[in-house]
Amino acid sequence: MLVVEGSIIKGIEKQEIKISRASSISNPANIPEINCQVKVVDDSGNEFVFSEVSQGRYVATIDDALLSYNSQYKLLFSTSSGENYESGYQTLLKTAPVDSIYTIKEFHLDPDSSKDIQGLQFYADLSAPDDAPKFYKWQIDETWEVHAGYKICGIYDGKTVSLSLNSSDSLYYCWATKIADGFYTSSTVDLSQNIIKKIPLHFKSSTSQDLVIKYCATVKQFALSKDAYDYWHQKEIELKGTGQLYTTQPNQFKSNISNRGNPEEKVLGFFWVSSCSEKRLFLKDPFNKFVQGGGPACNTLSLSSSVAGKTLENALLNLISRSKNVPKPPLYIYSLCGMNGCYYFVALTNACIDCRVNLINGTGTTKRPDFWE
Repeated sequence: MLVVEGSIIKGIEKQEIKISRASSISNPANIPEINCQVKVVDDSGNEFVFSEVSQGRYVATIDDALLSYNSQYKLLFSTSSGENYESGYQTLLKTAPVDSIYTIKEFHLDPDSSKDIQGLQFYADLSAPDDAPKFYKWQIDETWEVHAGYKICGIYDGKTVSLSLNSSDSLYYCWATKIADGFYTSSTVDLSQNIIKKIPLHFKSSTSQDLVIKYCATVKQFALSKDAYDYWHQKEIELKGTGQLYTTQPNQFKSNISNRGNPEEKVLGFFWVSSCSEKRLFLKDPFNKFVQGGGPACNTLSLSSSVAGKTLENALLNLISRSKNVPKPPLYIYSLCGMNGCYYFVALTNACIDCRVNLINGTGTTKRPDFWE
């Protein structure tokens, strides 16, 4: 079956549509649907054409001024085989501001160990005007700081050793980012006011390495139409029920996308539109897990010395030249100093001096995010 993931979000410059084919359980794989002709049209006749930037991934850059509240948008695309598909119209709603984000230390059941584990449960409060939309969805972008074990104080470039003890180290600080797992929805349609307190979002275990130094949850709030809410709410129920003793049977919720020439064809996925409001919550080592010099160990050459300046650099150069199985330069040097002087270590692997080696999940960079506090 065809699988479509796509949205138009006012406030986001690049819009994305993903089109693929579902695979069998016995042979799971991502099967992108390539060479599609993709566009989004609004109820005023404007067209926004998408380009395929990688297999099955179609992107358009749309000027935010061209996306209007209460206008309607629908997706149209054709496959390379000539089949034509379209979604129903979706109304672009104005999202209320995020009221507040906070955490509470709680114990949750770990499905892998069947034991209760401590962690942080994230919550959001919604406080919107009565005439604002009643249906909402949340997404959490997680960003966290990662450190190498030690700061670089020198470098061997293949010919000389240069020590610069006060230089900034671009390989000590890294930042990783990913979207938190899960779907989070809520509705005020049956409430007397457009207010909900303590909406549960994601849970972070106290053992999570993401929390050890500094962590930021960017909570994005989206107003939904009734049918888009029904779709995402059903997905949330399915995900929460998976793996439990009494699970919810997955429901083939009706997509709003259909084959124009064959309406009986089943299509998976949903095209939706919204605007986005967001708020960030920073946390600094909430469980006191940070240890200076932590992280993977690495093989080193070591030198204890009380000399300084060029004499020390020459001593390190001699140490490297006398050693066997030294990798190709550059080689980085770090030091540990105490009451009895300094020890210098020439790293033969980068595990202890390059923060990028410590990045396990998400996309990592040595560039500090613009919003980082």
